[in-house]
Amino acid sequence: MTGRPLRLLGRDFAGFRRAAAAHSAAWPAGTVTARWVELPVLQQSVLRQDADADLLLVPADWLPALAARGAIAGLDGQLARRQPEGWPDAWSASFLEGVSFSGQVWGLPFHDGPQLLFTRSDLYAAHGLTPPATWAELAGHAARLHEPGRCAGTVLAGAPDGHNNVYDFLVHLRRYGGDLFGDDGVVLDGQPARRALSFLRELVTTVVDPRAHALDSADSGVEFAEGRVAVTVNWAGFAALAADGPVAGRFDTAVVPAHDDGHPTTTVNAFWALAVSSRCDRPELAWDYLCHTASAAMDRATSRAGASGVRKSTWTDPDVLGRRPEYRLFEAAHEHSRPLPRIPRIVEVVEVLNELVDAVVWCGEEAGPALARAHARIEDELRASPRKGIS
Repeated sequence: MTGRPLRLLGRDFAGFRRAAAAHSAAWPAGTVTARWVELPVLQQSVLRQDADADLLLVPADWLPALAARGAIAGLDGQLARRQPEGWPDAWSASFLEGVSFSGQVWGLPFHDGPQLLFTRSDLYAAHGLTPPATWAELAGHAARLHEPGRCAGTVLAGAPDGHNNVYDFLVHLRRYGGDLFGDDGVVLDGQPARRALSFLRELVTTVVDPRAHALDSADSGVEFAEGRVAVTVNWAGFAALAADGPVAGRFDTAVVPAHDDGHPTTTVNAFWALAVSSRCDRPELAWDYLCHTASAAMDRATSRAGASGVRKSTWTDPDVLGRRPEYRLFEAAHEHSRPLPRIPRIVEVVEVLNELVDAVVWCGEEAGPALARAHARIEDELRASPRKGIS
């Protein structure tokens, strides 16, 4: 390759750093230089379109907003020229749903990690417990295993960053029969949302360490890996962290607990995608790199690097499963997952939910007035951007 290397911008995470380095080293067409920043900085940079990059490694939730702003390139033309290895059947349909909207593909899945249940098997055995099958059981186990100052019953990532705090709320909103949008518009302000906020508030005030209000998703994964949490639901990628920490050999993973009536829980299908920036002056080369990273060999390299591969072949690879046994759960986890609504103003909607959860769950504000305000603000956001494309 002649000229400068392709430039990648993404969130600062050791697994991403190592994966990108491995992909670049194995790419025969040239090299890629990467810049890694914290999540809020990444969001501001890509949404303001001042990211000086050819490739963007971002949460797939952001793709509709980036596409609406003209910050990323649609990829259907590139797909017609060259398809990634095994496209599209090599990936779960849930990934394709997350990167496809408005008649285009806007990125390729890069890093997975569906929500899973994590339990401290040593503590469970000592107390004669088996992993919780329902959310009611999880709450009961957390209460029984909670030891303030030593081991919290559970942990929530309470940092108001619009990530885990919002995803946790949406899981329980849907669990109680609610949603953000219905056929007639916003349906947030209702009994399901109140029950979801109440459930989370109860956990926070009884079985969660108060320090958790400052924890982001990665920090909450560290809490479990360091042995300071008994049971939690978090991203599957943190199993690798736990396997290298003090709880190695003393924890188990399983699919997320079911509704209390036994129905499977619908989790949030949140993953990371690699997209081509609209500022890239070599889109064909950038697409070739995306195809390279999406290959079976490079997806395995992603997993070896400490991130989480996204191809079905990686999830069943014996060598990978030997190191990452939680991959055996990924296909089942994706069967009951949904992405966030794919609308241009989803980032603004998430910010409203971020403030709602922080106010009610973590700061103790009364749910009714807070929900009414959030509902009205989301309606305002939709008026600023038509509802066309909600899915």
